[in-house]
Amino acid sequence: MSEIASQADKKQAEGDPTSSETEIAAAAAPEEENKVMSAVDAFLAQFYLSKFSKQIALQYMKKIAADPTDDNERVKKWLMRGMNKVVRAPDNCDDWQRGCPDKIPGIRAQPVWDTKDFDWVERIEENFNVILEELVALEGLDVSGFQPYRAPAANDKIKNKSDGVGVEATDAGSWNVFYLSLGKVRSGDIPGIYGHSFFSCLSPKSHITKHNGPTNKKLRCFLPLTCGENARLRVGGVERVPLQRGKILIWDDSFEHESWNDDETSRITLIFDIWNPDLHPKERKFLSFLTNSQLRAQKKIVAASGHEDNFLSVIDRAQYLDVAKEDLWT
Repeated sequence: MSEIASQADKKQAEGDPTSSETEIAAAAAPEEENKVMSAVDAFLAQFYLSKFSKQIALQYMKKIAADPTDDNERVKKWLMRGMNKVVRAPDNCDDWQRGCPDKIPGIRAQPVWDTKDFDWVERIEENFNVILEELVALEGLDVSGFQPYRAPAANDKIKNKSDGVGVEATDAGSWNVFYLSLGKVRSGDIPGIYGHSFFSCLSPKSHITKHNGPTNKKLRCFLPLTCGENARLRVGGVERVPLQRGKILIWDDSFEHESWNDDETSRITLIFDIWNPDLHPKERKFLSFLTNSQLRAQKKIVAASGHEDNFLSVIDRAQYLDVAKEDLWT
């Protein structure tokens, strides 16, 4: 499973060992196997797998290790790094990605992607007015559904606000979000969809401080719905990534990035994620299984305590915080 060969395996590959070598190998094999399984258990613990799910994960891992093709090569290397607790960045990692906690080897380090490589982009842009109408409909509601964006305190050094809900991502202005779905985007028009989708509103004169996204296995997609000339985004060393109303932008948020809205009006964007196209469908399937198990576990934690400082609990508590209308519809 782990591609960690025991001394017995090596001896057998070289030829018939002597009787004394056989006795040593027989004694060493269980110890080596225990080390491997201990590393596997430690790695899988972060995904909070049930006993049944863990068995499924182990079967996945056996298939990945035995795959003679390169279909699982990136995830295979990722598993080996995780099991061996390798902390250094993969060789292909860009310096701007150093702050990203979960980096899968063998994926292109590319801050901004060409939308021409994605055949669904034009279909989404053609539906711009329909999406905009959905946003505008929220303005007439007594309760907009927007909430302040907050991150778990453990992921940021910014001091908690007095309300005690996570930490803010801005050092000027405000950032508010309207979650459309968590776990998946309900759209058949976007192949390779990943994660949650939301409307993101950056109020006038706001700045989202520099940070890295959680993983390079996905790409972030922007569709600006309201956007002035002075809204800007930096991704890695690309100082000013173009933001244009009604035009999709695809970029890798594992790169350090920050965003400004220097206009007098709010910048509102539809945001969703897609799988990094460098990952094979087999790899996506396994990674999805782990991510979904982790998400289910977090939901249970929130339901049980409501105060655990994880991603979902912060979202759950932030929905009860007030958002000023002028921060949304200016």
